[in-house]
Amino acid sequence: MAVEALMNQLLRSVLFIVAVGAVGAACDVPGGQACPAIAAANFNITVVDAVTSQRICDATIVATETSTGSTMNLMAFGSGADCGYSGGFYERPGTFSLAASKTGYLTTTHSGVVITKGVCNINPVTLTLKLGK
Repeated sequence: MAVEALMNQLLRSVLFIVAVGAVGAACDVPGGQACPAIAAANFNITVVDAVTSQRICDATIVATETSTGSTMNLMAFGSGADCGYSGGFYERPGTFSLAASKTGYLTTTHSGVVITKGVCNINPVTLTLKLGK
């Protein structure tokens, strides 16, 4: 039983050291700014009807990294007047294009979207994409 108690104490000590190291790493930035321990989404997108300006909550948004051609769908969240799209290449700076599409609308593409690196995370871009018919 003494070995088991010793192993449990050792495991708790290792977990404590790892947790303190993670917190310390998250806060170790110039000026003493505390950084969040989560990854930031590259994009925060609103899609609206080009004529009515009403939000469109069931579009497909595809982000493409210009240099590699890698693509990723953004995730929809919310509903009605409060819906949007977020995600992309988390914490990846670079130049991207965003394409929004929905049945019954013309696809719209916004190219040259630049994501830069900030102090802690990337600097996300917020855009509104308008879909016309």
